[in-house]
Amino acid sequence: MINDWIYNNPTWLWGSLLVIVFSGVAGLGLLIFHRAVHVDLRRAHNDLAGFIVAVISVTYAVLLAFIAVATWESFSHAQDIVDNEADYVGSIYRDTQGLPPAMGQAIRDDLQQYIRTVVDQEWPVQREGLTPEQGWVPLRKLHSAIVTMQPQTMGEEVIQAELLRALNELYAARASRLSAVEGHIPDVVWSIIFIGGALTTGFTYLFGFHDFRLHLVMTMAVAASLSLVVVLIIALDWPFRGEVSITPQAFVKTERSWSNLPFSNSSSQPALPPQTRRD
Repeated sequence: MINDWIYNNPTWLWGSLLVIVFSGVAGLGLLIFHRAVHVDLRRAHNDLAGFIVAVISVTYAVLLAFIAVATWESFSHAQDIVDNEADYVGSIYRDTQGLPPAMGQAIRDDLQQYIRTVVDQEWPVQREGLTPEQGWVPLRKLHSAIVTMQPQTMGEEVIQAELLRALNELYAARASRLSAVEGHIPDVVWSIIFIGGALTTGFTYLFGFHDFRLHLVMTMAVAASLSLVVVLIIALDWPFRGEVSITPQAFVKTERSWSNLPFSNSSSQPALPPQTRRD
């Protein structure tokens, strides 16, 4: 699929190809139109063509800018979701300090297993645009460890209540992340983007220039500028895919922060992101 090729290659590569193809097609279309419609006829209607192009280009520019901003906001929201999920894992880990050593260590082990599962197993799946399922196993094990606690003191009861609150927030953050994995621009919006770009570029053909080479350069420049915005939208469309994507660094930082806690398991090793893990 074309999506797989795009997101499995560097952004500069497919982005450059996209700009070149769009500009080349626009230039080829102008060449054909220039031979089909005499330049004097077009030159006689430059004023009217300029008015119509202004209306169309402004409308399309507003639409394209709106889509680009919405895509960026969706990408930023997905990053916030990942940060919140990692923060909830860290909160549960720190709150176990007030529990008996054996009880607290069991919960901490489950949290470490969850983070390593997310980083090592779920993130590669997300980078393929698929919804991962591996993290549910350690998360349900963690849930069972917390709800089956037998508090012996008032302080342990308070800690259990706080752990359950943070656990429910963790569930919600995880569900939001899984929803964001497959969240992208609908096909109908892409149709509008490409049809609008073709109309905006095509209307530049109606101008009559004294120098065809200048007309060609200006038309290709319009196509290139529009295609650059399309490249940006494509790069941000799938927040967990491609070179411009959300990494599991928030989870890695959370696990690394545990080594500074007095009750942390000194034998544990922080998980590494899939792209930096060494065999």
